[in-house]
Amino acid sequence: MASTTPAVPTKDLKEWHTPSSRTEVIHELIHGVDRYNPSNLSLMEEYLASQIQSGEHDLLANLAILKLYQFNPHLSNPDVIINILIKALAATVHGPDFNLCLSLLREPASIVHDIDSDDESLILAMPFLQKLHELMRTCRFTTFWAELNGSSDAAELLRSNPNYLPAHATLLPRLRTNIATSIASCFSRVRLAQLGRWVDLSGADVAAYAQSIGWIVDGDDAVVPKNGDNDVKATVVKETVTLPQLTKLVAAAAN
Repeated sequence: MASTTPAVPTKDLKEWHTPSSRTEVIHELIHGVDRYNPSNLSLMEEYLASQIQSGEHDLLANLAILKLYQFNPHLSNPDVIINILIKALAATVHGPDFNLCLSLLREPASIVHDIDSDDESLILAMPFLQKLHELMRTCRFTTFWAELNGSSDAAELLRSNPNYLPAHATLLPRLRTNIATSIASCFSRVRLAQLGRWVDLSGADVAAYAQSIGWIVDGDDAVVPKNGDNDVKATVVKETVTLPQLTKLVAAAAN
């Protein structure tokens, strides 16, 4: 029997703060004074490249890169910035990752000006990635895919440049898992046709995907297992108030 991947993964703040894939060298670097040493920038950028290849995401390490760019604007690398934003976009639906990265960046035109470059990739890509993040954050998944697969200059740039979206082998599965997580927190049953629009799949691929994440296909529907978020139960809270307590309350209200 094929193994399944739960659509509502266990939240692990330790893994978010200190990923198991992070090496001791990187850990010491980003938690020490050396994180502000620009000579370590090449090492940090190599670590980002390894994240892209493996599909791992180390937010604090990537923020350290952006902080170094903030202090040393002439060292900024637009390709690295774009890839950090792509990683943050795919990390979570409602988490702070993308906005934390964005808070360390200035306007893309200013960044490009500081490195004296004529390449406008960052000027195109950065606002577009912000738009995608807003669509994802507000759960407008159908529009999100329409924009990502659209014909805008920014979308075509990100899809066609081998250093951007094509370099992220796990990007689409990660995005679909995040969307499925959001759906599973709200629905106990969803139409396969609607699910297909939300995860950008069609035909038999939708049912296959639902089964791969542990959902049950029931005719034209996908049944989401109960997970604590989509299983609302009424609770009755009983409070016992003694007469002396009530007397004190009335006396306090009268004063």
